[in-house]
Amino acid sequence: MSNSDIESVSAAKSALPLRTRAAYGVGATAESGITAAFNAFNFLFYNNVLGLSGTLCGLAVTIALVFDALSDPLVGSISDRWRSKLGRRHPFLYAAPIPMALFFYAIYSPPEGLGSIQLFAWFTTFTILLRTAQTFYQVPHLALGAEMTADYRERSVLMSFNTIFGLVGNFAVTFLAWSYLGTIEGGQNNKDGYVTIAAAVGVLTIFVILFSAYFTRDQIPKLSQPPDDLPTFNASQLRFEIGECLNNENYRTLVFGIFFLSATLGLHETLSSHLGIFFWELPPNQMRYMIIGAPIGLTIASFFTPRIHTRWSKRDALIAGILGMSGSVGIPIILRLIGLFPENGSDWIFPILCLFKGMSYCMSAIMVISIASTLADVTDEHELMSGRRQEGIFFAARSFFGKLTTGLGHLLAGIAMDLIAFPTGAKPGEIDPETVYQFGIIAGPLTLLPGLISIVFYRRYNIDKTRHDEIRRALEIRSRLPLK
Repeated sequence: MSNSDIESVSAAKSALPLRTRAAYGVGATAESGITAAFNAFNFLFYNNVLGLSGTLCGLAVTIALVFDALSDPLVGSISDRWRSKLGRRHPFLYAAPIPMALFFYAIYSPPEGLGSIQLFAWFTTFTILLRTAQTFYQVPHLALGAEMTADYRERSVLMSFNTIFGLVGNFAVTFLAWSYLGTIEGGQNNKDGYVTIAAAVGVLTIFVILFSAYFTRDQIPKLSQPPDDLPTFNASQLRFEIGECLNNENYRTLVFGIFFLSATLGLHETLSSHLGIFFWELPPNQMRYMIIGAPIGLTIASFFTPRIHTRWSKRDALIAGILGMSGSVGIPIILRLIGLFPENGSDWIFPILCLFKGMSYCMSAIMVISIASTLADVTDEHELMSGRRQEGIFFAARSFFGKLTTGLGHLLAGIAMDLIAFPTGAKPGEIDPETVYQFGIIAGPLTLLPGLISIVFYRRYNIDKTRHDEIRRALEIRSRLPLK
């Protein structure tokens, strides 16, 4: 069989119907919905509404990172070995959504009368529980996507569906939550409003994840099973597998890049509500429409990203996404800081911000699709090098650094807000202009710096389409060799 024949057979095997792509992608809606609500409202709720210091808000989420560092590779390794009639990944998809919903609701339902330390303990405990429940869903879900197809372009298409549905979840939760806060007495300072939002997001989470798991179950017989010679799981074996993954240069490149990129994304997401309310002084009815450009941006990203990956490379698409996202987020803030942006209250503020927000969504989608797709390709390279497929371990890093986004964002934002003495319980237009200016420096130039540093690492990634085709051909040939 020629190389072209092998490539054609591999592509045909990897082609997925639209129904399967959509069913897989829709699962990201719930995960991103919870994450969007957590990032947009947690800091606002605990700091501005309940009065918990910014540093303690950040510390609570950072403590949860310690548990994430343990749970993410642990769940990845366990799911790589799981044997059942439902395969390796689906049992986790069915088990995770109800705990996720309950723990998320609890975060926004602290008992009355708690002091600062008690409130900090409540926030920390249920953040840890929520993030652990998210791990039991996100790691197997991402690993499932890498397993369902081995084709270079098809992976980009599948991850496009996952990313687009994820951003749709972000869009829906943000729009509906701000719409609701704009209608109730007290607006974003009304504690009970966040409880209602948490309940609605929890119900959405349960329904969407179970829907996705059910309608991808037909793929279970086609997925790979744990090899019979896979070593028994234990702490020593887990350390070995993590070390083996980190020995892969491309994997290390992605991991270090994601670390710095997470700092930028986390800061931006954590400060986005404060940015809209106190820096731009937008009312809730405009805050909800800030993402009006998202559908256009997402459509453009979903259409062009697989083509960019084929014509150029996933690395170049990723770097372009970072640069585009950074520019879309930073330019309006920097122009305001140097006095070249319309004043608050101008009719031009809202449409200009919507335009930049739409560009940000588009470039962020290209960036996220590229990261997920490159990780899937690295699992193929790892299989060629080690003889084992370990999507769970590899995507545990993706899950962990996604949470690192929130952790770093809350910690750095909280410390920064305390350093500039940003007031709690504040209302737009009542804060000292110098404090608002200092906040703009944090939310603009300082927020973007780590993301730009990540490009230095991503430039070292070297799996393009030609190299991936070589890897897939080698794996196809090896699979046809008789066992010795």
